[in-house]
Amino acid sequence: MTVIKKGQLVRWNDSKGYGFIRLEAKGSDAGSEDVFMHMSALEPMGRRPQLGDVVYFQIEMQADGKKKAFAARIEKSDIGFDGNKRRKAAVKPVKPQKPIKGVLYRIAIMLVVLAIASFVYNKTIAPMTANTALPVISNAIAADDSQISQAFKQQLSGIQVQSAGVVSRILNDDNKGSRHQRFIIKLNNGQTLLIAHNIDLAPKINGLKEGDTVSFYGQYEYNDRGGVVHWTHHDPNGRHVGGWLKHQGRTYQ
Repeated sequence: MTVIKKGQLVRWNDSKGYGFIRLEAKGSDAGSEDVFMHMSALEPMGRRPQLGDVVYFQIEMQADGKKKAFAARIEKSDIGFDGNKRRKAAVKPVKPQKPIKGVLYRIAIMLVVLAIASFVYNKTIAPMTANTALPVISNAIAADDSQISQAFKQQLSGIQVQSAGVVSRILNDDNKGSRHQRFIIKLNNGQTLLIAHNIDLAPKINGLKEGDTVSFYGQYEYNDRGGVVHWTHHDPNGRHVGGWLKHQGRTYQ
C-alpha cells in the first residue's frame, strides 16, 4: 500500500536544489527527523520550491539509514499545515502582446540574420574546423538556445530543453542525498548552465575535460547564474520524461 506523507519545506538550498521536509506531527510521525528532498524528486511545476511550501511525498530509506523523499508534489496553497503564511515569490506583471505585424517583422529579421550566419559559417568557420580540434556545436542544436535564453529572461522553471555546450568548468560531485555529477557548460549564445547529472540513476561521464562538447536533454530550472539542467537520465518509475547526456559519441541516461 502506498503511503503518502505530508510535510512542510523548512530548509531549502536553491543553488544546489535540495532541502528538508518536516513531517506533519501526527501519530507515529510525531518527533520524526526531517526528510531529505532533492529537486529531481518533485513533479514538474512552473516555479522553484520555497520555504513554507506544503509537500505531499513518499519516503524511501537510503543505505545509510536516512530518509529520502520521492514522488513529491507541492500543494497549491500559500498556507502551511501549521497555519503560518509562507513567503511568495515576486510575480512580474505580464507584458501585453505586441501586434501581429510587429511579431512577423521580428521573425523576418531573425530569418535574415540566420541566413547571413549560415553563409558566414559555410565560408569561414566550417573550412577552418575541418583541420582543427576546436569544439563545434551544430546549428540544429544551437537553434534551441533561444528557448533556454527565453526561459532565463522570464525566470521560468520546469521546462524540457535540448541543446549542447562546451564545458567551461568541472565541479566536485554532489554526494549529499542522491549523487550528482556537476559541471558548467557555455552555450553558443554565451549563457552558462549548471548540469546536475544523477549518477545514482545513470552512468557518470568519466574523463570529462574542460573544452569538451556535451549535448543534453533535460529539465531547465531558473537561477540567477544562467540556470540548472537536471533530469538528464531515465525515470525508473516512468513518471517523468527521460533525459540524456551525449559525450564523444556515447549516450548517458
